[in-house]
Amino acid sequence: MATIERIDIYPVAIPLRTPMVLASETISAAQNLIVRIGDDEGHWGWGESASAPTMNGELLAGMTAAVRQRLAPALLGQDCDSLPGLEQRIDGAIRGNTGAKAAVAIALTDLLARRRGVPFHAVLGPRRQERVPLIAMIGTKDFLAEAESALAEGFTHFKIKVGRADVDADVRLTQAVRAAIRPESHLSADANMGWSVAQAQAYLSAARPARLAYLEQPVGDGDAEGFAALARADPTPLCLDEGLHGLADLKTYARDRAIAGAGLKALKFGPLSRVVAAIDLMRAHDLVPVVASKIAETSIGSAASLHLAALAHDAAWGVSLTHRYLAADVVDVPLPATGLARISEAPGLGITPNLGMIRAHMQPD
Repeated sequence: MATIERIDIYPVAIPLRTPMVLASETISAAQNLIVRIGDDEGHWGWGESASAPTMNGELLAGMTAAVRQRLAPALLGQDCDSLPGLEQRIDGAIRGNTGAKAAVAIALTDLLARRRGVPFHAVLGPRRQERVPLIAMIGTKDFLAEAESALAEGFTHFKIKVGRADVDADVRLTQAVRAAIRPESHLSADANMGWSVAQAQAYLSAARPARLAYLEQPVGDGDAEGFAALARADPTPLCLDEGLHGLADLKTYARDRAIAGAGLKALKFGPLSRVVAAIDLMRAHDLVPVVASKIAETSIGSAASLHLAALAHDAAWGVSLTHRYLAADVVDVPLPATGLARISEAPGLGITPNLGMIRAHMQPD
């Protein structure tokens, strides 16, 4: 029986190429936790999760402490081939802390996949996607230049960051981006909790010529009634994001017919078995999953998102990988970041992290 022998923790801060302006915050640097787990036979697994205080309340220092003080002691010496049992141990070691748990769960899954010589997704369930379209996030100060550049790079899916106080300005930007991309391009918008129901309804009505595929998180976290009211008032599909914290939320919004899809980030769920359960629940309710990395994760986190997307029954709304927004990556060969992404069949995540690059961005904890 192979056992977990070592758990290394790397809190890192990596600047974005250009700050990403959201309704809820402006992100200029990623504050992420990278975890490496080794067994007593020389195999290693890698995981990553971004700190996401507006989604799950976690800061990088707290994530680091959670792994060092609670999760690592619960795992050291355990059978590394028993993934369900290991997930139970990390889930029982501390309440909440889903981002820290996700980083560890990804590393455990990568370790097991590398030990078996199979791709990451094969450990979790049947592959339903071989290639998925990637989403270009349009959220810097120069929307049009960003959209035109992404189009030239081969993107077919675009998501505009809206939700500022001036709804009319967001409508004008949306229409301008639609004009800058192809008529058949997939265009969505994300308000990041920035509006009231009335503001969101006004935006959707005025932006109708832009033919939005969906509007993401138009109202506040937990406002299921607001979602349902907007869904009744406007035919544009709605996507849940910040308001999704677990399976119970998905069930509530699906029951109320308030959404047509939801953004799935591992950092909201912790153990990856819950992400898989969320995908299964969405399939049962005919909802579209949008597997996504938080802004912004390196190719480690993006590779995990890509493998989770392989399990999805529907990838029509695209997949959001965010390593392209970073000024630097921490792997030998970064993942492709444009157009259609092929899901790797190499063992584990299919990437090779570079310890020197990781250590260059480490933060004191």
